[in-house]
Amino acid sequence: MTFSLEIKETNLPKQRLLNDSWIFAWISKSVTSLRLLSLDVPDRVARGQGTRLTCGYDLEGDTLYSIKWYRDDVEFFRYVPTDRPPGQFFPLQGIKVDLDKSRNGSVFIRDISHLTAGVYKCEISADAPSFQTVSAEKPMSVQESAGHAQQKAYRSSVNILLLSMLLILRYHL
Repeated sequence: MTFSLEIKETNLPKQRLLNDSWIFAWISKSVTSLRLLSLDVPDRVARGQGTRLTCGYDLEGDTLYSIKWYRDDVEFFRYVPTDRPPGQFFPLQGIKVDLDKSRNGSVFIRDISHLTAGVYKCEISADAPSFQTVSAEKPMSVQESAGHAQQKAYRSSVNILLLSMLLILRYHL
């Protein structure tokens, strides 16, 4: 946020102008605006793989309080830089967070399953005095990996073959 101050000819005493200018400068320095710059959540991830979700932000002079991650409005990861440890995982079905690879604005999810799909939200909060909060969300779906799809096709073929053999045996008996 940028402010400009223009001083024009006036009849006010110079001391008053200096005091007003100082107050305006102090206000402009104390006004901050936390901004969310990006939300990187893949549209689709392969089952069995891992993925990193990233939230880019600019504190614009403010102090970070927390970064929280949600799937379908249920919190599963929180980063609070003043906590020890700073990263905390809250168990949620289909979510396996790798805490060693998760920090600040990113969280790493490993062993993706069909339960991992959902709408992911990143929420960033500033500390006192502003307590501003910004958030963004994006859906993520899970696709079968090539190997898993081949396994399913093979199992289906085997099941059809076995069913056919059972029908033939039943017919002949």
